[in-house]
Amino acid sequence: MAANRDVSRLSLLAEQYQRDMELIAVALQEESQEEREERLIMVERSWSLACACFQEQIESSDPPLYVSVAYARP
Repeated sequence: MAANRDVSRLSLLAEQYQRDMELIAVALQEESQEEREERLIMVERSWSLACACFQEQIESSDPPLYVSVAYARP
């Protein structure tokens, strides 16, 4: 009986996931080039801030931590 509930729950989650992915796909198709560029600029800024925070944490921690971070832009 528990297995039936698990299967039903997984089925509902799969359906919800599919609906969400369809909404995201439509939104991405409707997104303008300007909106894409704006989003990329926001990601770039937040990435820089995150790197600065990690760098500060690395410099202030004992023993030293080493983090390798790669930046890629589509």
